[in-house]
Amino acid sequence: MKLFNYPFILAAVLLFGSCTIQQKLPKYLEGATNESINKQIQFPELVIQKNDQLAIQVYSDYLPKDPNPDLLYNQPLPGGGAAGMGSTASNTTSTASGYLVDGDGNIDFPRLGKIHAEGLTKKQLEAEIKKRLVTPVELLKNPTVLIRFQTYKIITVGEFTNPQVLNIPTEKVNIFEAIAMSGGITEWGKKEEVKIIREQDGKREMGVVNLSSADIFSSPYYFLRQNDILLVDPVNDKAKANDEARTLRRFTFATSMISAAAVITSVIISASRK
Repeated sequence: MKLFNYPFILAAVLLFGSCTIQQKLPKYLEGATNESINKQIQFPELVIQKNDQLAIQVYSDYLPKDPNPDLLYNQPLPGGGAAGMGSTASNTTSTASGYLVDGDGNIDFPRLGKIHAEGLTKKQLEAEIKKRLVTPVELLKNPTVLIRFQTYKIITVGEFTNPQVLNIPTEKVNIFEAIAMSGGITEWGKKEEVKIIREQDGKREMGVVNLSSADIFSSPYYFLRQNDILLVDPVNDKAKANDEARTLRRFTFATSMISAAAVITSVIISASRK
């Protein structure tokens, strides 16, 4: 009987060994206190990038009895209305899908032509469009320009419960929100070495943040930007734990087979003695 107990003992050792490894994994904001996280919040100003899709609306002062001149500078909405005005638009080359920032960093704006948008903030692009609407000729009276990002996505890759492309409905999201929307980091994810791949000024850069430290709140990567990629690698012990789990399953199967064989043998021996 001692021989049959050996697989059970070895399986128990493997099981407790795996649990010990998991208990050592870092947690979110370990040791953080109110003093360590009470920092001034600074929201980053988003910068327009190539392939961004922008929604742009133009409003101005005009007399109700006159034709609405804003229609010439607004995109048509689904259903035939112009943005914000509810009338049929005409003489526009844009579509209802927004203004795409092309490979040269430009948008093609109705009646104003190409405008360079890459590298500008929304406020800067609004100011540029407004300037072109009033100089050198006043095309609209007291124009107001409103811009929003139509495509604001974050990509999560690696040790997430549900890695995916996140379409953010607002223009502000922090790293914890993105992680939560992806189902959280798995028990094997490196919370202390989360990588953020970011495109900025036509170049790609990578930052590394530690979610176990309160320093994350002062990191330039705490608030995410459009097209950021979050990458979480597995801890080194994951492969070892997977091997141990496979070994445990094999031993469990082998133990079951041995136990079944022992029962059958015992039944046969008992029957033969009778």
